[in-house]
Amino acid sequence: MTPSARRSWVFAPLLLATCGGDGGRDSATAGAVTMTGSTVPSTTPGILTEPGTSSGSTTSPTTGDSESAGSTTEDVTPTGTGGLKFDLGAGDLGETGGGPPVNVCKVQDDMDAIGDCEMEAPPDSFAPALQWSFGENLQSMVTPLVGNFTDDNADGAIDLCDVPDVLLVAGPTIGYGQICELFVLDGATGAQHFAIPTSESLSCFATPAFADIDNDGLPEIVAIWNSGGVYRLKAFEHDGTLKWANTIDGGQAEQFYRETGAVAIHDLDADGDAEIIFNHEVYDHNGVLLWAQTNPQPGELEASVGVDLDGDGKMEVVTGHAAYRHDGTVYWDNYPQVTAQSIPQIANLDDDPFPEVFITSGQGLWMLEHDGTVKWGPATPTGVQPSGYLTWMRPGTVHDFDGDSLPEYASSSSQYYAVYEGNPATVLWQSQVFDSSGAAGGTAFDFLGDGVAEAMYADEQNFRIYDGVTGAVVLTQARVSYTLSEYPIVADVDNDGSAEILVVSLSGQPALQVLRDAEDRWIQARRIWNQHAYYVTNVREDSTLPTTPVDNWKLFNTYRTNAQIEGGGLCNPNPPG
Repeated sequence: MTPSARRSWVFAPLLLATCGGDGGRDSATAGAVTMTGSTVPSTTPGILTEPGTSSGSTTSPTTGDSESAGSTTEDVTPTGTGGLKFDLGAGDLGETGGGPPVNVCKVQDDMDAIGDCEMEAPPDSFAPALQWSFGENLQSMVTPLVGNFTDDNADGAIDLCDVPDVLLVAGPTIGYGQICELFVLDGATGAQHFAIPTSESLSCFATPAFADIDNDGLPEIVAIWNSGGVYRLKAFEHDGTLKWANTIDGGQAEQFYRETGAVAIHDLDADGDAEIIFNHEVYDHNGVLLWAQTNPQPGELEASVGVDLDGDGKMEVVTGHAAYRHDGTVYWDNYPQVTAQSIPQIANLDDDPFPEVFITSGQGLWMLEHDGTVKWGPATPTGVQPSGYLTWMRPGTVHDFDGDSLPEYASSSSQYYAVYEGNPATVLWQSQVFDSSGAAGGTAFDFLGDGVAEAMYADEQNFRIYDGVTGAVVLTQARVSYTLSEYPIVADVDNDGSAEILVVSLSGQPALQVLRDAEDRWIQARRIWNQHAYYVTNVREDSTLPTTPVDNWKLFNTYRTNAQIEGGGLCNPNPPG
């Protein structure tokens, strides 16, 4: 079935997106979007946006709701007929037609099975519209996060029956060495619940993470703070009150390298207690340093992750060039063959049953076996030659983009966003982007449930959505960003049974925009995105961590993408007929 026969793209009648101001390191001006086989205007008529109306004033951390003038809301009344659907059901998870869980407000089980997705949206359901925006006069260059932090229905519990909340790191002016607030916003309206204030000295450029790190059933936020020019960890309770502040780290080179890192939270040793990863360091849930490995070439934008590469039930910490066992001993290290300035993505990308590590680095792309053996690399499949460590070092995505039931992998260089398949990498499609000074990433989601995902990427000038099969640009939304390692995400932020898209901006648009289908017809996504190095099976939807998570590559085989929900459980979309 051809893409034109499969779906018809419809855009909501909203204001034309315009881009204002200087892009900073590179002046971000509108230009043509050139893709393989076609050229389309960089701003598509009839597409977003509707800016917010205020800078987003700060309130002290509190569990109460305070309406913020920083949020502009369109129509947020759910129009879908599916009602609430929840992440994990009782018994056989993901089975369709089995009825809802016994208690739909609580997670019932770990993810030990998934079924096929049977729900599909109408083929003309791709009509992106602005649901709400926040912070007209604020700036953000950090990936937003989604989870439940507030008791919205006043039943005395924070659970899956409450509206999810959005975590946004933003400030009126952001830059290296500056500090920002961390806003907690209502997912349905964008109203500000509370903000962790600038007095906590949070970095404007580091990506926080959240999970239940103390087993109290509630999420805690772990963020990066500026301790006199040294960037360390701070943890906050679900209501924004300070839990602890780390004052001792592994002694790596400071400067701005650590300022642009990303926190990850996992139960590395399967003992029921969370560990916190920050670049090449691991801390316990109280912020005590457990171990640190010296990064031989400290760099920006690290996004280390915990996964069980060798199948022993305990996780390795994968940094890109190296993997360390849960106790800090070296599992493998490919430096200097693979540059230390690199970002890992984990999925099963060949015919064996083991995961591979897809690496984006300053040299280009690499593919490693789970034991660190180099399959191929460095490769530059789109022909862009490395001219610095940021040319190819961008957060990557793994998903079945084209509906063939096999995973593809995607990432950007400074000039092209591309989807690849096979070993070595073959370009499925590529689209011209403008990201010469930054290192932006992307994600993907099957909004229509038809087995073909849409790809999403935001460069220095625009946020775009692509058809996963052809790479055709189906939405262009103006934005301005220097781009660090931020990327758009997908989650059901308002608990209406339909996915939404979240994208941040430095200028030209409010700091955060939330986009929905104009009639809420998109398939439901999970209601959580807890860290930069996100994969589905590491965290339950209530922010608790499985002691021994199911290997994501055995169920979804995705990375930096969210899962669909159906019939009370998780499901994988059927390939197109």
